[in-house]
Amino acid sequence: MLTRSLLCAATAFALGACTYSVSGHGDDRSIESAGLVASRDVNVPGDADFSGMFVGADGDVGGDLELAGASVRSNARVGGNLLAAGGRVRFTGEVAGNVEIDAGTGYVDAIIHGDATVAAGRITLDGRIGGALEMDGGRMTLRAVVAGPVQIRGHGRDDGRNGRVDVEGQLQQGGLICASEVNIRRSARIGGELLVISNQRPDGEGFAYEALAGRDCAHI
Repeated sequence: MLTRSLLCAATAFALGACTYSVSGHGDDRSIESAGLVASRDVNVPGDADFSGMFVGADGDVGGDLELAGASVRSNARVGGNLLAAGGRVRFTGEVAGNVEIDAGTGYVDAIIHGDATVAAGRITLDGRIGGALEMDGGRMTLRAVVAGPVQIRGHGRDDGRNGRVDVEGQLQQGGLICASEVNIRRSARIGGELLVISNQRPDGEGFAYEALAGRDCAHI
């Protein structure tokens, strides 16, 4: 999908939109759009795929929604899974399945019924996650309620590899957080067994602590 986005962007100055196509009928109807600007309201019972430089998709998608672009914005209700990749990604809405976000800078405020996997240079995560959370980033702000366990690892900031995590939400089943700097804010609520690995112990209670001691979070 990313390869198609690059090819489409290269020809978009000559063509306003590379492609817009509808396939299937009835409950199987799906759409695909690619171009310099691939943005529209959508109401489709099947899958939807948008790629380009500037991508936007609002509305209802009964199946999976895939978004890829330099700038991605979406407020959608997704009946399947969500995959969003871009330099800047902003998603709000609801996803019945799993979510995968790959972004330079990201903001997510959504009800996610499945698991979430996030990789970003900088990310703010709001809303609620019904499953597990796996997150990897340079600077991460976690405000969401996470029903499942978390695996959060920092990279690429301060010491060059281990990042920063600010926890402001609820972690209902604990898990692991590893970063150069970890802050457990007063608004945070910790359930289950949480292990924090960082250069200094965060303020607060309700978690176990282990010194990072020069290690790389990617290998923990």
